[in-house]
Amino acid sequence: MNPIKSLWLLPALLIHFAFSFEEIAISHEEIAKNGIKVIPLNQAFNTKGVPFNALIDFDDKTSITQSSSFETIVVNIYKREGESVKEGDLICDISSNELSALFFELTNTQERLKIAAENERKDKALYKAGVISKREYQLSYLAMNELRLKLNEIKSKLDLLGIDPKFINKGAQGKYGYPVVAKASGILSVAPKQSGEKIEAFTPYVRISKNTEKTSNSLLGRIKIPLHLSHNIQKGAPLFDDDGNKIGEIEALSVVIDKVSNTILATANIRDTNLKVGEMIEVYIDGLLPKGTILIPSSAVIKNGNDYLIFVQTAKGFKPTKIEKVEERDNSFVINPKGLNNQMKIATGNIISLKGMMDGLGRQ
Repeated sequence: MNPIKSLWLLPALLIHFAFSFEEIAISHEEIAKNGIKVIPLNQAFNTKGVPFNALIDFDDKTSITQSSSFETIVVNIYKREGESVKEGDLICDISSNELSALFFELTNTQERLKIAAENERKDKALYKAGVISKREYQLSYLAMNELRLKLNEIKSKLDLLGIDPKFINKGAQGKYGYPVVAKASGILSVAPKQSGEKIEAFTPYVRISKNTEKTSNSLLGRIKIPLHLSHNIQKGAPLFDDDGNKIGEIEALSVVIDKVSNTILATANIRDTNLKVGEMIEVYIDGLLPKGTILIPSSAVIKNGNDYLIFVQTAKGFKPTKIEKVEERDNSFVINPKGLNNQMKIATGNIISLKGMMDGLGRQ
């Protein structure tokens, strides 16, 4: 052989021997004695799926929120998170300079509207009597209508805050500040926690979750899915708990990537559980297998340094075979089947004994 060609072949041979393992000769009796079982490579088995953390929350579809377009301070509390409320129940009193200015503007606009409405009524009568022109009457009408629109805008801001309508319409003073009431009946899933608490602008500070027969046991699970796994999670995929019980399914998958965590948000419906809102739990999503991969049980895989090995059955025993792990799931591995075929059988169970034989540690 050409000496130069031999030098080129030497590294390839070294790599081949570095990544190949000797066959382990073992009898059927020793297999049974060591607690080793043999299964087909393509055997189906149960798995809960890929583990994720889920933050439990109330269902947004049955919730009403109250927020402010400016910063306010809580000055008194009547109801707390978790309590049931009826529409119109006092939740808290709030106060701020902006809120005081808004109420001054409300009172001022109401008084100006009364005057403008009276002027419009008189000008309308004069117009019908032919005393003034239509243009003059229209000026009165437009002035009144402009104030009416402004008043509705102010009331809408106060309504979004949840300020008591009686206070808005009649000026009934709150005990300590401006009274905030429940806009619907249900459970306070979000509410101020203490007096003196600052409410940031555009932040929902009250959320009421409606409690109906259909939704009383319905919660949401908010799950951050790593981007590299997101393509395998589909809408409708079942969710399992630690015990393998189905507790819900994926309802929606966001199309927006959180660039900080490189994840997307999955929202799951979770039903008939004793979970608490705000609780972080581990769930398992039964997602699709990545294209061109297969699933094998964890009991068939063992780590060897930085590599993962399976033991493929041979005529004399088993052949340690390196595999390419794609992802790890509950009691299973997703692997690239390159170099494997469906006719192969692999060892499961007490395969650490095979690892010991492979390392020359003897037999039991």
